[in-house]
Order: sequence, then C-alpha cells, then structure tokens
Amino acid sequence: MKKIMRMAFIAVAAFACLPVAVKAQQMPPVPVDKEVRIGILDNGLTYYIRHNEYPKNQVDFYIAQKVGSILEEDNQRGLAHFLEHMCFNGTKNFPGNSMVKWLESVGVKFGQNLNAYTSVDETVYRISSVPTERIGVQDSCLMILSDWADGLLLDGKEIDEERAVIHEEWRSQLPPEMRILEKLLPEIYPDSRYGHRLPIGTMEVVDNFPHQALRDYYEKWYRPDLQGIVVVGDIDVDRIEGKIKELFSKIEKPVHPAERVYYPVADNEKPIIAFGTDKEQNRTVAQLMFKYDVLPDSLRGTLAYLTTEYLMDMADMMMTGRLHELSQKPDANFSLAVASHEDFLMSKTKKVHQCFIIPKGDDIVKGVEAVYREVLRAQRGGFTATEYARSRSEYLSQLEKAYNNRNQQENKKLAESYVRNFLDKTPIPGIETEYQMMSMMVNQIPVEAVNQLYARLVSGKNLVIVGMMPEREGLVCPTDTDIQAVLDKVTAETIAPYVDNVKDEPLVSQLPEAGKVVQENVLAGFGAKEWILSNGAKVIVKKTDFKADEISMLAVAKGGTSVYGADKTTDLLFLPVVAMQHGLGKFTYADLNKALAGKQVSLQLALDDYTRSLSGNTTPKDLKTYMEMLYMTFTGLNVTADEFAALQSLYAGVLKNQELDPNFVFQKRLQEFLYASPAKHIFEVSDIEKANRDTILGIIREQLANAADFTFVFSGNFDEAELKSLAEQYIASLPAVKGKKPEVKYNSALEIKAGNESKEFTMKMEVPQGSAAVIVSGKMPYSFKNRLLASMSGQIISTRLISEVREKEGAVYSIQLLGSQDRMAEVSVVYQTAFPMKPEKKDRALEIIRNEFEKLAKETPVEELNKVKEFMVKQYAENEHTNSYWCSMMGGNELKPSEVCVQAEQTIQAITPEEISKFVSEVMRQNNYRVLVLMPE
Repeated sequence: MKKIMRMAFIAVAAFACLPVAVKAQQMPPVPVDKEVRIGILDNGLTYYIRHNEYPKNQVDFYIAQKVGSILEEDNQRGLAHFLEHMCFNGTKNFPGNSMVKWLESVGVKFGQNLNAYTSVDETVYRISSVPTERIGVQDSCLMILSDWADGLLLDGKEIDEERAVIHEEWRSQLPPEMRILEKLLPEIYPDSRYGHRLPIGTMEVVDNFPHQALRDYYEKWYRPDLQGIVVVGDIDVDRIEGKIKELFSKIEKPVHPAERVYYPVADNEKPIIAFGTDKEQNRTVAQLMFKYDVLPDSLRGTLAYLTTEYLMDMADMMMTGRLHELSQKPDANFSLAVASHEDFLMSKTKKVHQCFIIPKGDDIVKGVEAVYREVLRAQRGGFTATEYARSRSEYLSQLEKAYNNRNQQENKKLAESYVRNFLDKTPIPGIETEYQMMSMMVNQIPVEAVNQLYARLVSGKNLVIVGMMPEREGLVCPTDTDIQAVLDKVTAETIAPYVDNVKDEPLVSQLPEAGKVVQENVLAGFGAKEWILSNGAKVIVKKTDFKADEISMLAVAKGGTSVYGADKTTDLLFLPVVAMQHGLGKFTYADLNKALAGKQVSLQLALDDYTRSLSGNTTPKDLKTYMEMLYMTFTGLNVTADEFAALQSLYAGVLKNQELDPNFVFQKRLQEFLYASPAKHIFEVSDIEKANRDTILGIIREQLANAADFTFVFSGNFDEAELKSLAEQYIASLPAVKGKKPEVKYNSALEIKAGNESKEFTMKMEVPQGSAAVIVSGKMPYSFKNRLLASMSGQIISTRLISEVREKEGAVYSIQLLGSQDRMAEVSVVYQTAFPMKPEKKDRALEIIRNEFEKLAKETPVEELNKVKEFMVKQYAENEHTNSYWCSMMGGNELKPSEVCVQAEQTIQAITPEEISKFVSEVMRQNNYRVLVLMPE
C-alpha cells in the first residue's frame, strides 16, 4: 500500500504542481457526469440511467453483479458460471426458453444482443440494441433484469440439461494456454484463492452438484446490495427510474448478508517464476509482470486515479514503441513485445505493468533477457522528451476526437463505463469534463513524472514471470534458476540510455503537380456527388453529420491477384502481411508510427482475388495528412530488407508449432478441402521462408500503378471545397493510364469446390473433442435482395441449430450458421458453420444441420421470418447512420452495380416466406454440400 500511495502522490504532485506530501483527503474529486442519473434503493440496489440518442430509437440494459467465482467454496467450483447460464433457462416471468424467443421477436438476437459473462470477481448481463418505439418492450426488458436479480426458477430438469452444454464449453474453451495457466496458477498465486478459481470450475462439480446447491448460491450472493442496473439509450429517464423503483424495490434486502470479501494478493520479495508446457501449445510466449496495488476506494474518485492512469498510459505507449523498434532489427531476440497495464491476471486487487513477449524461435530465455534489459533501460535512464511529446500528442488527439464526437457517443460505451463505475468505482466525469480536465492537466505534467513513477514501479520486488511453451522432443523448458540467472546478469549490466532517432522531414518530399476535377455529377440515389479527375480516377463524396469528427474512405478497383500464376503463390500468401505493416517512401514502419503520432489516420491496403481496395478513416483536422498517406501508398509503399526479415521471423515463429494445435490443423485442412488453389490455403513456415520481398513489392506496385482504375469514396463531416482541393493535389496527380478499366479474370480454383463431399480425419488430442464444418455454396446473380435472402435464411437456420443442436442435444456449446453473398465471386452464395462438438454426438449434429436446410427449402414459417426482419430492420437502420456503411455501398456499386437500396427496410419487409424457401432450394439444387470432420484418435 505504501508503494501505491507514493505513486498516487507522484501523480497528484504532477497535477498543478501540488506538493508531494499532499494528504489523500485533499486530492480533488472528479465530478460525476451530470447527464447520468444515479440512485440507490432502500434495499441497496444501485441504478444508472442516461438518455442518449446514438443510435436513435435504441436502448441498452445491463445488470452487473459483484459476484464471481472467487466466492465459491471448493465444492462449489463452477456454480457462479453455471448460474449465469441458468439466467437464460427459465425465470418467474419467462419460463423455459421463452425469454430468448420473445427477445428475438422484437429484434434482439441471442449471442449478439443478449449475452453475459462470468469472471473471477464479477458477473455482467446485457440486453443491447433494444428498439424503443414500444414502451412495453422497455418494461419487459426491465422485468427480465428483475427476474435475473431475484426471479430465477432454477428448475432441476433445466439444470441437468445445462450440464452437457457447460461440459462442451469446458471442452471447447480449454485451449493449451488455459491448461498451462490452470497448472501454474497455484505458483503465481501462492496460498491464495486466486490459484484455484477459474470461472469454468471443475467438471466434477458441474456434473454432480445437487440442485439445491445452486439455489443456495443464488440466494446467498444474488442480492440487491451487490447489484447495479444500467439503462442507456433513447428513453424517458423519469419513466425508467419509476419503473426500476417499482420492479426492484420489492426485492428484499438480506437480514444477515454474507460478507463480500475482495481477496488481497500478497507482495513477493523474490521473483515468482512459473513456466509450463503442453503438447498442443503452438507458440512460445512469456509475460514480464511488475505488480502494484490498486488505488484504494478513497482515491478512485479523485484526480489521483485519472493522473495515475495517464502516467501509466504514457509508460505503456513509450515502452511499446521502443520494443517494436527493437524487434525490427535483424539481431533482435524477440519477434514481438507489447507493454500494457491491467489487472494482475485474475485478480482485481492487484494490477501489473506487463510486457507480453513472443521470442524468436523457441528461445524464451533470450527473449525475456532482451525485454527485461529494455525495461531496466527505461527504469534507469528514463523516457526521453521526444518520446513523451509523441505519446502525449497521440493521447490528446484521441481525447479531442472523443470530445468532438461527444454528441454521437454509443450507448454501449457509456453503459459499460457506468458498469465499471459500479464494479470498480472508476470515475465517470463525462467526455466534456474529462476533455477540459485532461487537456489542461497533461500539458502541465513533465516526462520526469512518468520517469519517477516508472522507477518506483519497476523495482526489485513484485516481479512475476510466466512462460508457456510447446512440449516436444528437443525443446527444454527453462528452470527457475535459468531465468533468475538471466535477471541477475541483466541487472548487473551497465545499460546505456535510449536514443530516440526521429526522421525530421515531410512525408511527401516533393509535392506532385496537381490535377483537376474535370466533371461533376450528382448521384441522387446515394445523396452524393461524383468528381471525374483529370487522370481518369473517380471520386465520390457524401457529406454527413453522423459523427462530427470522422471521415471514412474506401478506394476500389476491379482486377486483383487472380491474374498471377502458381509461381507467385508463396508471395501472394505472405503479401497481406506486408500490406498490413509497411513503410512509405523514406519512412520505415517505425519511422511512420513516430511521424503520425497525434494524427488520427488509418489506411489499409487489401489485394483480393478479384478486387483491389484501400480503406480507413481520419478526422477533418488530419485530412491533409491522410491524403498524403494515400498518395504515398500508391507511389512509395515500401518495406526494408530488415523489416521484411523481421516479419518473416515473427510469422515463422508463430507458425512453427501450429501443427501441434488441433484447431489450427482443422482450419488448415478445411481451406485445402474447400479450395483447389494453394493461394487460398493457410501459409506455412516454408511459404514464409520462400517469400520474396522484391516480388511482393513488385506485385503491390503493379496493382497500384494505374489510379484511373480506382474510385475513391469519402463519407463524413468534411469541408467539400477543402476535400476537392486535396483530391486534385493528391489523387488527380497519381500516375494513371486512361482507357478501359480491367475486367475480372475468374479462376475456378479460387472458388469453393463444386460437388457433394464429406471427409473425416483424426488426431491425437489432450482433451478429446470433435470439430465439424458444413459449407453449402452456389452460383446466384448478385443483388441486394439476394444478399438479404442469403443472410436471412442463414439466421433462421442458425436459430434452429442453437435450439436443436445445443439446447436439446447438448452436442455443442456454441453454433452459428452464416449466410452471405459475395458481390464479385462466381460462387457467390455461401452458407458456413464450423463448430467444436461432443465426439459422440457427431452424427446427430450433422444430421440435424442437413435436415434444417432441407426443411427450410420446402417451407419458411412466417413467425421465424418476422423475427429475422425485426433484427435486420433495426440493424440496417443503425448501419445507415454510419459512414463506413455508405462507403461500402457506394464502393461496391462501382464494382458491380445493382439496385440502389438507400432505404433497406422496404426491401426487407417485402421479402416473403416463399422467397426464402425458393432461394434456399435453388442453392441446394446445385448440390454443393461439403462436410469436413476432425475426430480424436
């Protein structure tokens, strides 16, 4: 506690030059957002209500419980998580599965809008994106929250049926890293409950606990003094408050409630070193963690919290920057390392500053050594003024963007901030107050404050090192002595301070000769304008007020990589990696990150089979920088030999042991099962090693050589005159050859294979589990309506599978079938589902899936279709108020024109059950039904 108090004093001293000896009670409080109404009922229940209109006509409901697996006794391990499941299996007002069915009838989809999670110290439920037009729907959602709080039926039959579902969740969500962690937790948390309280529990308890044990746990811990209700959206705050009081005040407060204990985590003088292996672990990773106490409740609502978080954010950003820069060097001993601060694994009573490490190859000792050296370099020599200036600029830029978009804050973001306030007492000042406070404060905090805090944080105490490795012949797991020897060696070194090398020159070294807008047209269907540029490129602009500080961009062209032969396969497989992480002109990727600090710009290149695209977003303030990036991507995208080698090393290291992982093997075999072309398969280490930097750069430059092939779509809050001027300067000046735009070169090997085929293979597994994938495909002409038909029919089957395969059979934990139509592919319609399953239920699960396709091809019940319509109308209404949606619609129309559906609701509502069945029938008649199964040996 003394340590964190010192850190808090440093933080407050950094603010407004207060003396380091300031008392905790003198630390200024953080105001509470005046837009949220907070109340506490007589029984102890807390509520938060806020009116918010983004998105319009929607509301989110949450109930947070200060209850998690840490409260379980040894014979109760798994009950907290089991209870979460039972909230969807029968309540006082919604018996059986009627809750899920009713919510889906008003457009709230299970899994997507209706969900929950259980962790060690908390359980949170949410009903999100609820339409608000009908008052009764709002009241019913509050009734559901009330049932969760105090109205679960916990029927014995329902409990017994859910055991199988949870068993499948345990089977599917116990990957190698989790198995290793479960073994290491007692070492990481010596003599602590945290060493034995993973939320999933033990299957011995899950399979055998008596029904009454769950009911007793519910009565003991689900109580109003530990519950918080959050309602945010387009609602009447007064009416919602009255309804909360009506529904929740009647819940009785326990006379002698059990004490809710938050278990402490002890400090450690010597490093805790915990390494483990697993036969299916597919990569070597390590974490360096420096523990520190959380701020006490008395300081959570003060500036000490905001300032400490800011200082830690700065340390994270600067350390991550250093580690990334080092990873790009050929002799680096790690491929990836990232710094962050968060809860100490499972415990919220302790936090850590940590560095996550992927070493080169499997040499985890050298990886730990290299990163520990950089941590000590920062601890001893501090961070530099230039590093801090960049990080502070980035922080302020993100804060400014959030402030400028203050009238378009999403319900989810606001609601989850109130959930955290209830559970953790984190401040909720609101973006207006936070922007004013932090804008003033951070400019007064010098880099010395970060360095002082970091020096105290990274001391000789409270160090925890966790490592995970594959278990295979020839790979030796280091001992505690090995790691301690490395720590001692680095600690004894004289480590030179970091030197920050910054490239001080413009991104575009020579301004290109500007072109002109030679023709303007109105695109009435989209509410947009079209500019034809002098070099033949096209620009479409749609001015919106969806977000005050956002401009989205999508540039598209036909063509793509289908034109390349088999000799380019390995290069095409690795090309997306280069497209994701590269430099521009004289700027390496690391240089670029430094140069763009404080700029809100993102730009991603994608070269697909039949299309080429660039996409991203920016802000009005940073539009000029964004256009410079766009110009340089076309004319100067580059990756140095060292950067390319570093990327090869990173991905080769990640993939080196993937064949040990059944999930990876299944995905790899699935791609080979579906596609004839090796260019569609998952790349392997040998592909990475063969990839050629010059060939990949040559392909990218060839694909971007002619700007006249492209249409550039902008949607957002821009100044039209400014955007036109920038388009003339940076787009109309791009190299171009006017003429006929390229046509798509279709290649059947790049499409999903035709025909009916089923294959099964086996593999040794630590936890026996089956996996299956079912893919149904077909050729259908692209249209907006067909795209809807594919999606809607997929949703209907998906809902049936949840009911039949998960709930009735207990064969899976989760199953979902997606139906989609690709605008450009010949095999355009694809239904796909891939899921882990109980091996004994394989045949029955596959039988049900096939039956549901055949049933839907014959008849579509009106009720099922109406539920999907409710959801899709709501979803598209929300989409139509986002810039990315309009970029996608307008850009897609340039690739392959179809009917312009500006108001999707009319098309959705007009679709009939007969049209759904006919669509599924036409796809099924093409006889492209493919099934791949993996079973344990």
